[in-house]
Amino acid sequence: MQVKDKTKRAKQIKRIEKYLRQYTTYKIGVMTLQKQLDYIMPNITASYELVEGSSGTFKITSTTEKYAIDRIESKRALMLHEDIERYNIIIESIDIAVSELDELERKFVELRYINRKTIAQTSIELGYSEKHIFNLRHQVMDKLLISLRGLAQGE
Repeated sequence: MQVKDKTKRAKQIKRIEKYLRQYTTYKIGVMTLQKQLDYIMPNITASYELVEGSSGTFKITSTTEKYAIDRIESKRALMLHEDIERYNIIIESIDIAVSELDELERKFVELRYINRKTIAQTSIELGYSEKHIFNLRHQVMDKLLISLRGLAQGE
């Protein structure tokens, strides 16, 4: 592997690790953003519509109100909805990718990234040497670089 490829791979791994460490924060973010959205737009349904040839549009409909929605609140609601959708994509992508790992690999991801344990703490909890945990990390990242390619490429 060339130096440039190693550097690119290292950056992608750092991004994946960042997403894994922030997994719980993204879940909390979805809940708080949804509460804000519910507060400013009660009984409003926002949906994303992708039409061929466009980058997609958001449609807001109300089941109870028949009047025009204030443009400022509407724009804020759309921004909140976009953030919720982006966070949900990250959460779902991680959930799918991690579910495809074997049991030991999943436990490693949970301990090391979700629970933010050190390599030493992780090795003790899993009952393996630190060297084995480093090798396991390499193995897990090889898999996640493929399954989380879109996240690894950056925002």
